Amino acid sequence: MSNTLRALAATTAALLAATVAAIAAPGPAHAGGWAATVLEPMPGQLQAHQTYTVGTWVLQHGFHPYDGELSEVALQLVDSKGTATKFAAVKLKEPAHYAVSLVLPHDGPFTVVGIQGWFAPYEVGTISAKGGLQQLPTVVAPTKEQLAEYWPGAVRPPVLPVDQQRDPFTAAAPAAAVDDPPAAVEAQPVANTAPSGPQPWLLVLAAVAALFVVGTVLFGRWRIRVTRRSTA
Repeated sequence: MSNTLRALAATTAALLAATVAAIAAPGPAHAGGWAATVLEPMPGQLQAHQTYTVGTWVLQHGFHPYDGELSEVALQLVDSKGTATKFAAVKLKEPAHYAVSLVLPHDGPFTVVGIQGWFAPYEVGTISAKGGLQQLPTVVAPTKEQLAEYWPGAVRPPVLPVDQQRDPFTAAAPAAAVDDPPAAVEAQPVANTAPSGPQPWLLVLAAVAALFVVGTVLFGRWRIRVTRRSTA
């Protein structure tokens, strides 16, 4: 095989390896890059149009603080009509600890979604005027040893029941309506949080690269045979 063909085959093989690596590389949700939003207790009954401040914890892997900076942390309330209202969080002293001031636009109920920077949004539970905050079980909860390690002070995240079977990262469905709520405030829709898989064009590129490598090798072998026959 000529030097040109060898170089072409090596370059194509490198392209194929890079493409396969890009396809096989997991996204943040699959690679352990996920977090859970856990809220501190709120009053059992709430009033619409009244301000409440709730402590919020964003726990990577469900039990420890995230070392980097999160671009946005917030709580989003989604009512039965799909209308969403977002309330920004303020960073507090403790690692992973935030405060959110929120207002129920009406009696509810609302689905509560945690906005966690580059992490996928997390379905926290529901909130309503009559029922207060009802958090769903978390996927992982911190142990006593982990609480002492990451939060040695008195202020620590609450520990919720665990349900390892639930998927909190699917797009949150609107909360079921108890009664016909009044018109909701203007807000933005909830984003789809389902993790995305490999892009189709990457699969096509990998297939083309593989065929090109095979074709290059076969063509080189054919040229060798022709050269040998002509010199025999």
